[in-house]
Amino acid sequence: MITHSLLQPQVQAATIDDAPPVWRFDHVSVSMGADHALRTLFEGVMGLETGFRPPFPFSGRWLYEGEQAVVHAIDDASLSAEAGALRFNHVAFASTQSASKVITQLQRTALQFKVARIPADNIAQIFVQLPGGFVVELDVPDDTGGPASHVYSATQGAPAAGDF
Repeated sequence: MITHSLLQPQVQAATIDDAPPVWRFDHVSVSMGADHALRTLFEGVMGLETGFRPPFPFSGRWLYEGEQAVVHAIDDASLSAEAGALRFNHVAFASTQSASKVITQLQRTALQFKVARIPADNIAQIFVQLPGGFVVELDVPDDTGGPASHVYSATQGAPAAGDF
């Protein structure tokens, strides 16, 4: 005779290492020649507000929806200020998964990536270039302690498609 317990699926508790990482949308990054088009849409129409930005060595602004900086805008003198030109840079996601684990996973793939660090923070930014030049930033706690493969400067923001 089959008992009720034998009919139930056998479920084993997943360990933390087995659990898939949880990623959430963090922000989009754009470069701008002037901020009037940016401000018209993101601030004027959408109601985003300029807020805190870490001390990157290049100029820009972060626009917030509540507590979340959802648009990172970088000043770019190569874009037309007169026209208020904008260029899409990347989309970013964040996770509590460690940088070392994400880097190990990426090293098992054919994807090109660069690692940068947010100034005055313990966050590693892992920029991954997908085919076609689309760049995705993965923001994770930095547990590596190693050197960055991308260093910010007054003239160099986040890695772009041509930087890989």
